[in-house]
Amino acid sequence: MFSVKDIDVSSAKDSAVAWLRWRKKAIEQSAGQIYGAERWLDSATHVVRSDGSPGLALPLVSDRRLHRVAVALGSKGEVPLEFGDFGKGFVHVFDEISFTVILRELDTITDFVRYLRAKEDLVARVPLDFQGSEEDLLAFYLHGGRSFPQAQSGIIVGDGLWREFQEKEEVKAKRIADKESYVWDNLIEIWTRDVLGGNLEFGSSPNDSELALRVMARENRFSRRILGRAFRVFLDESGTGRVRSRMLKSPSGIVYVFLALPHGTDRQLRMAELGLRCFVARGRNQGCTTVVGLATEQYEKGKGFSLDLSYVYIKDWTADKQDAMEGMQRDLGFFTNPEKTETWEDEYPGSQPKPGASDRTL
Repeated sequence: MFSVKDIDVSSAKDSAVAWLRWRKKAIEQSAGQIYGAERWLDSATHVVRSDGSPGLALPLVSDRRLHRVAVALGSKGEVPLEFGDFGKGFVHVFDEISFTVILRELDTITDFVRYLRAKEDLVARVPLDFQGSEEDLLAFYLHGGRSFPQAQSGIIVGDGLWREFQEKEEVKAKRIADKESYVWDNLIEIWTRDVLGGNLEFGSSPNDSELALRVMARENRFSRRILGRAFRVFLDESGTGRVRSRMLKSPSGIVYVFLALPHGTDRQLRMAELGLRCFVARGRNQGCTTVVGLATEQYEKGKGFSLDLSYVYIKDWTADKQDAMEGMQRDLGFFTNPEKTETWEDEYPGSQPKPGASDRTL
């Protein structure tokens, strides 16, 4: 939940007075606004669309975790910021500098929310001596493999950590490697425009398409790099006719099915095959409840493309579903004997983590 206020710092001669006035208008009032909106949200059961109609159902209040964010613009980095509990729950406070850095570095909802949660847990757990900026705290978090130390007595966050972090060769290499992840972002953008614009021609209902897009958007930047590269390679190989479909399990645990058929293939037939392949993929991955399917044409240089999206969620895999899946495999040959490959990816190329270390550790 966000509250954004753009308040200029007053020209009072006493800087302490000017800071207090700005704090009251830009931070305290934002916190109050957030607390008020939270009370309304506690009674809401659905997302409300722009036309006032109910959208997707919201989780039960008991299952939600709310993150409160006040964005205080206008200080130009000159006013000390404070975050914490302003009376009714923890509020993150960012200025224009820190917020820009954080959204640029943590540019997926999962990466962003994990940072908010880790910071909230840190502040609740140990005393924090905050000598630097929010960007320095972010560098401290990233350098620790997206976590904070399990200290008991307290943690000191010094100044200059963000500058040092950005100069690391591994970090520069990561930014280059992440370029492949934006293939995934582009797919989300294309489908989102069609869903929001009501331009879906075939496939799942708008609600199912939105659920699929939310699953895709929950992939963090590292997973998107792997998924984006995999989809690009799949398209290249589909153009040679060597591959028709591919099943991929993301580091997040979500299973994806890619399908590419020749230009001119009936779209409804393509959607039907995609849905059946997603069902088979669900059966072949018993530990995963959700499968998202992406279908398009086999790549031909100079030709356009269309995209179809499928969403399959099956919480409990029964014996009847297993029999149905095995029948499909016998009759249609979908993923009957798939060729299995495993890859290892270093989020920070060149960091050379020790064997067994997380592939996200810096």
